[in-house]
Amino acid sequence: MTIDKKHMGGVLVTNQLGVPVEFKYTEPVTTTRLHSILYGASLERYIHETVIRDRLSKEIRALPDFFIAPYAEKEFLGTMAGKEMMAIQSMAGLPRESTGTFTRIKEREVIVELEDGPSLRICFSSPDDAVQRNMTTWLQELSRSMDILEPIERVSNALNLLCGEEKKAL
Repeated sequence: MTIDKKHMGGVLVTNQLGVPVEFKYTEPVTTTRLHSILYGASLERYIHETVIRDRLSKEIRALPDFFIAPYAEKEFLGTMAGKEMMAIQSMAGLPRESTGTFTRIKEREVIVELEDGPSLRICFSSPDDAVQRNMTTWLQELSRSMDILEPIERVSNALNLLCGEEKKAL
C-alpha cells in the first residue's frame, strides 16, 4: 500500500471468525529520486515484493492456509511464508448464476460466487488450476463464518493510522 508516497505493508492473520491472531507491519519506505533512477521500472515491484512481502514473511508466526490481499496488489502476488496468495475484490451487482460458480477470466483470474456474499474477482499467485480450485474452496468455506473483505479494510485502516495523519496525533 502507498500512503503519501510512502510504501508500507501489513499482514493480519485471523481465525475463522475474523478475530485477530497476529498483526505485523513494515515501517514506511520512502524512495528518493536516486532510487527511481537506479531501479527504474522495477522499483515498485522490488519494494512490494522484496522489501515488504519478504520481510513480513520472515516475521509472521501464525500461518493461515493461504494469504488474501486487496485486488490492487494483484501485480505483487507470490508466496508468503511458503503459502500461496490471492488478491480479491467484490463484484457486487453482478447477476448471480448459481452459488459456487467458478468462471475463469484469465489463467490466474476467476470470478467466484459466494453462498452468502458478493461475487469475488480473485487473482491467484499460482497458475495451477488444482491449486486455484483448492484456494477457492477454502475461501468459500471461510466466507460462511466471516466477511472475507472486512479484514482487508482493517489492515488498510491500521496502516493509515500508523503512517497517515492520525500518527501525528498519537
